[in-house]
Amino acid sequence: MNSSARSTRHALVPLLVVGVGLLIVVNLLISVWTHSLPYYQKLEKIRNSHDPNLLFVGNSLLDGRVDEKAIASVAHDHGVSYVVLNSALGASEPPEQRLLFQYAVAKHSGIRTLVVGVFDFQLTKPDHASVSDLTGNRMIGIDRRFSASQVAAVYNFGMPERAELAILRALPMAANRANTWKYVELLRRSMSSLGMPSAATNSMGRVADFAALEARSPQAFDAKAQEFLNHPDHFNSSYESVFTQARKAGMNVVIVIMPMTPSHEEAFYSRPSWSQYMQSLTALANQRDIRVIDASEWFCTQRYFVDHLHMTSEAAHEFSVRLGNELSQAGSK
Repeated sequence: MNSSARSTRHALVPLLVVGVGLLIVVNLLISVWTHSLPYYQKLEKIRNSHDPNLLFVGNSLLDGRVDEKAIASVAHDHGVSYVVLNSALGASEPPEQRLLFQYAVAKHSGIRTLVVGVFDFQLTKPDHASVSDLTGNRMIGIDRRFSASQVAAVYNFGMPERAELAILRALPMAANRANTWKYVELLRRSMSSLGMPSAATNSMGRVADFAALEARSPQAFDAKAQEFLNHPDHFNSSYESVFTQARKAGMNVVIVIMPMTPSHEEAFYSRPSWSQYMQSLTALANQRDIRVIDASEWFCTQRYFVDHLHMTSEAAHEFSVRLGNELSQAGSK
């Protein structure tokens, strides 16, 4: 009996060694593969930028939608020199944008102007995140460029969450679990669409998916506005930190309410709750010496948008030219 048990254990040892070896190899391969993901590429872009002095922060409404050459050209006409760095990242939330801002400022001490592009209640809705939320582009929080204590401070993680974070950082397989399911979902959609009319898509995915980023109803939109109106004396914790750090560094800070589709304007921004929200937001910003540019009505037809929220390349160019004029006129005074 003992001899049989020993033989079984001896037979299992090579299997365990092979299993552990495969696990190590797969994790190494996945770790290398993550270098091709958008969040990693954005961090590399920030790291490799040369002496920027104008930083953009935001989500997909700005990511890939800032014509940096157009802004620099317009600024030059006003006698202002801008070297643009766009750190905006699609599918990111304020905590990730805070980390990207911190990384950019740590790498480039010459940043003098900060432009934050937002829509709806991005600046004021409370930050809520768990370790399980750090998937896709939100994996910024798992990247080892940021210390565990820095990430814990940004996400307000306690000791249990720090332990989870340590596991994700040690096991790329676990950290990239959502990316695996993304490809499974894409395959499922492809198979389910066989023989059906093709769904409208753009460079970011299905157009219909971005409707989910809007408020589910006018009443829900009003409720979000009221949450801030009840306590209109602070931004959410991520942007309180960003604006405080920017002010200490002597930066000029500009909030841009991003261009919206006519349908979004009609459904939400025409409501009294939005007017009240904007008045209170602008008052709070002015108290902090932050300029607010309301660009929400810069484009009045749907042809300037590829879906419910995102500008076309043509609109992005026009937006950049107009914003460049706004920024450089203030910068030349």
